[in-house]
Amino acid sequence: MKVCVDAGHGGNDPGAVGTTPFRLEEKKVTLDIARLLEEELEARGHWVVMTRRRDRFVALSSRAEFANRLGADRFVSIHANAAGSAAARGMEVFHFAASQTGKPMAESVLGALIKTFPEHQNRGVKEANFAVLRLTDMPAILVESEFITNPTQLQFLADPGNQALMAAAIADGIEAAR
Repeated sequence: MKVCVDAGHGGNDPGAVGTTPFRLEEKKVTLDIARLLEEELEARGHWVVMTRRRDRFVALSSRAEFANRLGADRFVSIHANAAGSAAARGMEVFHFAASQTGKPMAESVLGALIKTFPEHQNRGVKEANFAVLRLTDMPAILVESEFITNPTQLQFLADPGNQALMAAAIADGIEAAR
């Protein structure tokens, strides 16, 4: 299976920024998790294409066009959530409402993440009109890995061991949704 992995944000777009107990930009976390997901999927025999491999800006429509042009079978966009309240926490996965195949993949990936991290709040599978979901021709999901604005979850997101476990769980969910 050919999977397009999209590390959200990048370049002059840092995404959400957590500041406590240290500063962490979403674009860094997403790229770290995306690279680990690439390794995990390739180790399982899948072909992976990445929308970005370094800290650079890529327009949302270009991300979708890239996946479409290369004929990806699945599209997975990695993100870290943010909220005005530092208490907000949990994992959620989005799909495009009109996609009959995106929802099962979203459910499978979120299920695998919560199975791996049962202490994390399950915020559910949700519909969204995000460009990377709407403009892709294949089943597409957007994973909100945790809240970077929550001090405890920021530390969770920054941990390379947790990032590797997240990548493995996302890969499990993608495979289970086939």
